Amino acid sequence: MRAIEAARRGNGIEYSAGVRALRDPSLQLCAKLRRGGRAVTVLALIAMLVLSACSPALDWRTVELEGLRTVLPCKPDRAARDVVLGELPVRMSMAGCEAQGALFAISQVAVPAGTDAADLEQAWRSAALAQMQASHSEILTLAQRPQSPTVRLTRAIGLRPDGSPVQASLAWITHKGSVYHLAVYAKALDATLTEPLLGDLQWR
Repeated sequence: MRAIEAARRGNGIEYSAGVRALRDPSLQLCAKLRRGGRAVTVLALIAMLVLSACSPALDWRTVELEGLRTVLPCKPDRAARDVVLGELPVRMSMAGCEAQGALFAISQVAVPAGTDAADLEQAWRSAALAQMQASHSEILTLAQRPQSPTVRLTRAIGLRPDGSPVQASLAWITHKGSVYHLAVYAKALDATLTEPLLGDLQWR
């Protein structure tokens, strides 16, 4: 995949020790990338996904990930890696891309035996908010079709590592033994960026 030139893009991408790391709060590396098949951090995994040039326009298309069908506005890169959420090692599948200066990502982890899905979700949420130094956040429960799983949406305002503001729409869903996360990060969010992603979730 071709490298992204940070100076041209102005999106805060930096390169450290040969590893591409988006300086968006959701993507900054929070620990060193472990090698040799060992666990890689969640934030590092997301950073590894978005490696191609961004799309200049929103081009929504259907995307499936581990039983969830939704839409993304750009062709996603995909990955599956071992990560740690809180202190819990899990296997995460992800798809993510960038369009119009916004980052879009969906991800899924299976809830390990003996683990409370609510605890896993909370650890994930806490890490995401801490990473962006959230100064304000609110949690909403979105209405869904009958018999559809509950969507818990967190809207947050925080900072990038360079101190510039960032907004985030972060949704978590627990369904059939998995926790799913749908995220959008941008300097300024509006309905055109966030509503399609959550507007018609389908499950199989």
